[in-house]
Amino acid sequence: MEKKSKLNLDVILVEPKIGGNIGAIARLCHNFDVNKLVLISPQIDHNGDEARQRAKHSIHYLENAEIYDTLEKIRNNYSVIVGTSAKAGRTYNVRRQPVYPWELEEMFSVKEGKIALVFGREDRGLSNEELLSCDFLVSIPVPSDFKVMNLSHAVAVVLYEIWKLLFKIESKLTKEKSSSTLERDILVDIFKEIIEILPYEEHRKPIVSHSFTTVINRSFPTSEEIHSLIGVFKTIKEYFSLDKEEG
Repeated sequence: MEKKSKLNLDVILVEPKIGGNIGAIARLCHNFDVNKLVLISPQIDHNGDEARQRAKHSIHYLENAEIYDTLEKIRNNYSVIVGTSAKAGRTYNVRRQPVYPWELEEMFSVKEGKIALVFGREDRGLSNEELLSCDFLVSIPVPSDFKVMNLSHAVAVVLYEIWKLLFKIESKLTKEKSSSTLERDILVDIFKEIIEILPYEEHRKPIVSHSFTTVINRSFPTSEEIHSLIGVFKTIKEYFSLDKEEG
């Protein structure tokens, strides 16, 4: 098949500790034309013999891997951050409400900006705090009672589904500038400030704020749309702040 567009996609591994997994994922990065491999506080030498043997002809992903100590430090480098988890939450845990890999079509209708695909630790995945740094949570449904896939296998499944979506949405790509994580954060912060002004139940405020964040991220608005909403929300905030002072 003729090669078309390429997503500016990085694969990020949080505290990986098995060299073979890192090497196999480097090879997958090469297979699916991933931009680069990023490692957060790796627990093993990512250039070790085991990793290099599994990487085969993809050793350059190991040699050029970027290393950071926390996920939060690179958050603003990306337009979209996709977290992954085998443990999908129930309705009370909105931080772990997932979409499936084949439901990412709207998010990957992106022509500008970088996308991060984040995978957690082999033994315990991503923490709730780390999930808060992500715009989406993706989970792979597994039919058996044993839900946790090998890390490199999970990377393979998600990358393949993304590759299929890339070709599916080729005709839908536009030249509009996608909104950045920072722009969406500004909108969400203003929304949270409005919620604090309103006479709303305290225990529901975090849930409503997170739900609003999820809606914004799943609709993947353009930069122009986000700035329009920021203007409206600022006006709403000023109106309620003034009304509260007068009251």
